[in-house]
Amino acid sequence: MEIRHDNLDRAIQVLGRATAPPKNTNVNYRDEALSVQARVFKSLKLWSLYADLEESTGSVDSTRTVYDRILDLKIATAQIVVNYANFLEEHKYFEDSFRVYQRGVEILKYPVAFELWNIYLSKFIARYGGSNLERARDLFEQALEHCPPKFPKTLYLMYGKLEEEHGLTKHAMLIYDRATRAVSDEDRFEMFNFYIAKVSSYFGIPATREIYERAIEVLPDKHAREMCANYAMVERKLGEIDRARAVYAHGSQFCDPRTVPSFWAVWREFEINHGNEDTFKEMLRIKRSVEAQYNTEVHFISSQVLASHQSAPDPHQDIQNENEIQIDDVEV
Repeated sequence: MEIRHDNLDRAIQVLGRATAPPKNTNVNYRDEALSVQARVFKSLKLWSLYADLEESTGSVDSTRTVYDRILDLKIATAQIVVNYANFLEEHKYFEDSFRVYQRGVEILKYPVAFELWNIYLSKFIARYGGSNLERARDLFEQALEHCPPKFPKTLYLMYGKLEEEHGLTKHAMLIYDRATRAVSDEDRFEMFNFYIAKVSSYFGIPATREIYERAIEVLPDKHAREMCANYAMVERKLGEIDRARAVYAHGSQFCDPRTVPSFWAVWREFEINHGNEDTFKEMLRIKRSVEAQYNTEVHFISSQVLASHQSAPDPHQDIQNENEIQIDDVEV
């Protein structure tokens, strides 16, 4: 009402009184067993309005006081933290804005903290670049310390780029290597490909062999066979025919000839161009062996499913028997 009548100073006084904390601030705002008067000082809606009014009509110090009280009460959302940091940045308080982000990630845990870390680190790098490298490294390590596997991919890529541009290439590669171990299963294949591309560009294609081999060990079959195909192609480009053949032989265990014919077609073309009669026959022997293995697995699974259906009681038969019993009772 005071705002509608342009009494902004009076409106701020009302909000100041409504949000004045009591002696006991350990109050759950959502505890309806308590009176509204006892809980209203933690109303984020009131605090947001209070901060907006101070930001629009008050001074920098009065606005900072309101935002700091929100952080002290630990009721801040990610948006409140970003708004406060942006306000300080607009007034050239850059270090203070970074401290706000630091407080925000301490209050808000993952997954919300991921967005704050993303903004915080981006702004820090944009301001300091490589002039404050050790501090930037420390921030990245803090961000990654408790980061769930679903989120660190973006942070690792940002971290590695910082090292590439302002630090050491070796450190950047170690970071990308860590990323392949820390990210979720959904992101691991893409992270391996990125890591391989970086190592290839800095240290040459032969340096990627160890990465390919580890990727094939840890990736699921779907991605492992694709990695095998890529690895074999690398060896072919290097002229390492025997190594390429060994990679194809290893990758064949992941490739059912009925569902992944493309892998066998590539291997066949490879043997036609680079092999001989003996190696071609060996490829056919391996193909028959793999096909038999998958046939055995499919047959075993099918037999297990069939056996489970046969051993399970038939609900329709139970109903029929129950109906027969009821009819006999009626006749008696």
